[in-house]
Amino acid sequence: MSQYIERCARSLFEQTLDDIEYLFINDCTPDNSIEILEEVIKDYPQRISQTRILKMSTNSRQAAVRRHGIKLAKGDYIIHCDADDWVDTDLYAKMYEKAKYTNPDVVICPICDEYKDYSQNRKMPTLPETCREVLRDWYQYSVGMFAWNKLVKRSIYVEHDLLPYEGINMWEDNGLFLRVFYYANGLSSISDAYYHYNRANQKAMTRSYSNEAVRQMIECALRIDAFFKDKPDMEEFKKTSLALKFYARINLITDNYKGLREYRKTYPESDEIIPYINLNAFSKKGKIRFLAVKYKMAWLFIILFKIKKILSNS
Repeated sequence: MSQYIERCARSLFEQTLDDIEYLFINDCTPDNSIEILEEVIKDYPQRISQTRILKMSTNSRQAAVRRHGIKLAKGDYIIHCDADDWVDTDLYAKMYEKAKYTNPDVVICPICDEYKDYSQNRKMPTLPETCREVLRDWYQYSVGMFAWNKLVKRSIYVEHDLLPYEGINMWEDNGLFLRVFYYANGLSSISDAYYHYNRANQKAMTRSYSNEAVRQMIECALRIDAFFKDKPDMEEFKKTSLALKFYARINLITDNYKGLREYRKTYPESDEIIPYINLNAFSKKGKIRFLAVKYKMAWLFIILFKIKKILSNS
């Protein structure tokens, strides 16, 4: 991350919002990211007293880092920023102003995808007034459950003991924010400042899904299902739970038939959500896979995946 940390840190230290607590969590990074960060902060003496650089005892990965930061945060609101991304310098001021003016539990900002040679703003969904409405209809993919574009009242985390699931580093944000949206009430958004999501980082976890990553998705879906089943209004969120199971299991379908067999054995009850799922929930490749599954042609996707893999390696 050393090639990205300076840009990220400067975008944070240059925020027009004065009253910010900065927590940088060093997950035993093997590069010189921390040295770069320590040099950058010297250019922002007004931020030094607001900044803590904390080191994990061992490399613990994403979920543990977010858990650690949430536990240590002292402000009224919490938001995350990944080290390879960056933010507009007025982003947090605008989100905080919206939070103080309208008093929602969650404020969402728009996302700009940053590729190597171009940028692309994502279309912001039309939001209802409450987080529960988002959660109820989430199977239609109204809101992505990203940790880094949502300002959340710290009291939501504290009062309901909400932290990322231990050991779930892929989909740790889904596992956390589907629960946050259950307990949170008012919802609002801004439209004129962006979180810049770095899609040019070839080492990002979401560039490809390993077998272990898919296993963690499946486990995350299981835990969220158990969370909803423990609630008196569980039926209200049944489709959302089924959708998460389906989104997890479909990643088992890649370039071999073993994965397809695993897909058929994993959460087969989630087949009932297929007619309700919005195609826009998927990437370009994901749309092809979903349509192949929907129309009972998953074998064709496997063949296409194999051909693409052969061509890319030739």
